[in-house]
Amino acid sequence: MLKLIAFTSLLAATGSAAAAAPADEAAKAIATTLDKFNAGDVQAFIDAHTADAVITDEFAPYLWSGEGSVKRWLDDYAKDAAARKIENGRVLHGRQTQASSFGERAYVVLPTTYCMTEAGIPKAGEGHMTFVMTQAAGSWKIAGWTYSAPSPTAYTSKQGKCGKAK
Repeated sequence: MLKLIAFTSLLAATGSAAAAAPADEAAKAIATTLDKFNAGDVQAFIDAHTADAVITDEFAPYLWSGEGSVKRWLDDYAKDAAARKIENGRVLHGRQTQASSFGERAYVVLPTTYCMTEAGIPKAGEGHMTFVMTQAAGSWKIAGWTYSAPSPTAYTSKQGKCGKAK
C-alpha cells in the first residue's frame, strides 16, 4: 500500500510539473515579443497577437479590440507619444509573477517598468502587464493584454530604474 501511495504522489508531482510547462512557454513568448517591441520590430509585435486582440492601456481611447486592434493601438500610441513629447518608450520586464494554463489558453502576469523620456525628462513607471495567450498553429499568440501602473515619474541615473539618464 505504501508503494502505491508513493507512486500516486510521484504521478501527481510529475503532472504538476508538466502542467506548468505551457504557461512558461507562453511567458517566454511574451518576453520575446516585448524585447522585439523594444528593439523597434513593429511587425513582429503585430504578428505576436491574434488578429482581434483586446488591449487595455493608459491612454485614450483606453480599449482596442476587433480586427486590426494592434495596429490601431500602435497608431494611437504614436499619436499620444507625439502629443506628450515622449521618446524612447520601452517596456522592461521581469520574470512572470503568475503563469497558469488551461488547454490552449494561458494567463501570465509580468512585472514591468515603462521607461521613456517625456519633454527631455527621463521617466519610469513600475507596474504590471497581464496577458491572455492562446495557442494558434502550434505557437502562443497574445489574445489580450492590460497595462496597469501609476503614471511614470522622473528618475535620476543614480536610481538605476531604466539605465543611465540621457
